[in-house]
Amino acid sequence: MSELAGKALMVDESGLAAWQGKFADWAEYAKPLLPQGKAKEAFGKYPWYTTTGDPFASLQKPASETRFGLVTTGGYSIDGEQEPMRGFPAFGDEVPEIRTIPLDVDRSKLRINHPGYDHKYAEEDINANLPFDRINELVADGTIGSIAENTLVLMGLQPNVEPLIRHAIPDIISRFQADGVEAALLVPS
Repeated sequence: MSELAGKALMVDESGLAAWQGKFADWAEYAKPLLPQGKAKEAFGKYPWYTTTGDPFASLQKPASETRFGLVTTGGYSIDGEQEPMRGFPAFGDEVPEIRTIPLDVDRSKLRINHPGYDHKYAEEDINANLPFDRINELVADGTIGSIAENTLVLMGLQPNVEPLIRHAIPDIISRFQADGVEAALLVPS
């Protein structure tokens, strides 16, 4: 983990204790609403967690010389190779699953397990939230140096940010560091 990334995570962790009480109250309010299809009402009162540090760092060299990693919250799995991702919000301490999807995956085997967004555009063009073609074009034309061979995939719908901050993000950083990744491209869904 870079020194800056470590500082950002530590700063983010400092507000978790105060936020957890607000989250617990919200979870009790939201749990009965979500099965009724009232997500908009439930998330209208969600206690959004805000960081106190700057989660971004400037590149120390040109993007054309940098190795990037891709992260999406699209909730993908590979049919026949991976179990579908959990398709419901986790209100407890469940650590978000992190899947790897190789850039050269047979795209006909990709499944979107995320119930929280309209899949129409992603099904028409996977690049809407899993931009393999666009990333490869950026590598080919020299805009970016290289891309990690595996994309990291999470499920959105992680209302309890504590396991995300304490476990999933350090895991993502560790995986990227092991692959020589110097910067992450985040694609929310």
